[in-house]
Amino acid sequence: MNEGSLPQPDRNSDQLSCVERYEAMLSRNDHYFFDVEEFELIIEHYLELSDLEKAKAVLEDAQRQHPGAVDLMFCEAHLLMSLGKLNRALGVLDVIAKVEPFNEDVYLHKAGIHSQLRNYQKAIDHFKRALDLAEEGLDDIHLDLAFEYENMEAFPLAIESLKSALEINPENEAVLYELAYCFDLIGNHQMAVSFFREFTNEHPYSFVAWFNMGNSLSQLGRPEESVEALDYCIAIEDRFTSAYFSKARNLLELGKLQAAVECYSETIQFDGPQAITYSYIAECYEKMESYEQALIHYDQSVALDPNWVDGWIGRGVVKGVQDRYGEALKDLEIALRLSSEHGDAMFYTAHTLASLKRYEEALSMYAKLNRKEPDSLEGWLEHAELLLELKGPDAAAKKLNEGSQVHRLNARFRYRMVSYLLRSGREQQGMLEMEEALMADHGAHVQLFEHYPEAALMPQIIHLLELYRR
Repeated sequence: MNEGSLPQPDRNSDQLSCVERYEAMLSRNDHYFFDVEEFELIIEHYLELSDLEKAKAVLEDAQRQHPGAVDLMFCEAHLLMSLGKLNRALGVLDVIAKVEPFNEDVYLHKAGIHSQLRNYQKAIDHFKRALDLAEEGLDDIHLDLAFEYENMEAFPLAIESLKSALEINPENEAVLYELAYCFDLIGNHQMAVSFFREFTNEHPYSFVAWFNMGNSLSQLGRPEESVEALDYCIAIEDRFTSAYFSKARNLLELGKLQAAVECYSETIQFDGPQAITYSYIAECYEKMESYEQALIHYDQSVALDPNWVDGWIGRGVVKGVQDRYGEALKDLEIALRLSSEHGDAMFYTAHTLASLKRYEEALSMYAKLNRKEPDSLEGWLEHAELLLELKGPDAAAKKLNEGSQVHRLNARFRYRMVSYLLRSGREQQGMLEMEEALMADHGAHVQLFEHYPEAALMPQIIHLLELYRR
């Protein structure tokens, strides 16, 4: 559709005026003249409101006044798309293409429809044709093209398309974010750092590029360099709260807990009080073992948003650390009412029930956690540990083995299984398991001794340690 060149405020004003005039006409049962652009504005208004019947009625009036108008044919295609009649919309666009074969909007619309139909290669072909015809907005077309490559999991091609977009318009922030997302999807954080470092050399005031570089450095385990990049980002755009959150996470990793609190707190002056912010601050105080301060901030979190699950979980965890298990359970039950299958809520509820010696309920909650969140290693380890206490090492080993399909390669899982096998007298099986664990991660064997100190006195274990150390 032809949207003209009016600034957005003027366009909105014109649209409202046209809609009011059209509705006045209807109320008087009269007939007014509207030009094509005015009809476009009215139809667009109803489409934005998802009032498809009114949009269809306006289109019919428009086509009676302006039969064969190409811009109204685009409106018809939009309406058909909104109605889910995608193949009919393609038919209308085919008709437009015969009239205006060099109109890039035809191919952009076709590409959008084929994307919805999951015909990604056809969408790509149409976007490429639009690139050949368009004289402006090329960076956004390259971005749309990248989305289609992502849909096909052709991430290197998506990255190349995004780089082409930045060559045209290095200030396109959506492209910068999408490029960082693609680098993350392929797990090549070093490539991301190299690209954004070069980009910031050429465009030193691109706060999004500094932000992306900071996050990639963090993924590479280089928190100090990440903080430096994020500081540049904040210096350029000091109200960009995402950078403060990323910086605070790095500070946490560096053990600079008070600095992390101050970093989170700075965002409040920009975004106002937010439940998530107070929750993050509370976690910092929790790590500092300043439990009363942690509770104060978790309280503020749930006061701002009573449906904030993490706030209720945080309260429960802190009260559990303070041995206030009854109060902790009440908070965790609220969390479960809000999100019945939340992994952390199930885990800490089970842990708290066990602390209250409500063992059957604890075992039931651990079982639910294992079913719903099989990736939770702690869920399997704690479940097995409770069974060790209640029923002995055979029951613990049996339960832990149920999680082997997911956690078999994890060192903690392996050495815990060795511990249970040795405790239950199954030394031969325990030694075989020990050999596999040592071959996978020799240094982690200390976890076995922490869990079962008697193993350090067993000659067979000492022999295996020496054998696999070599």
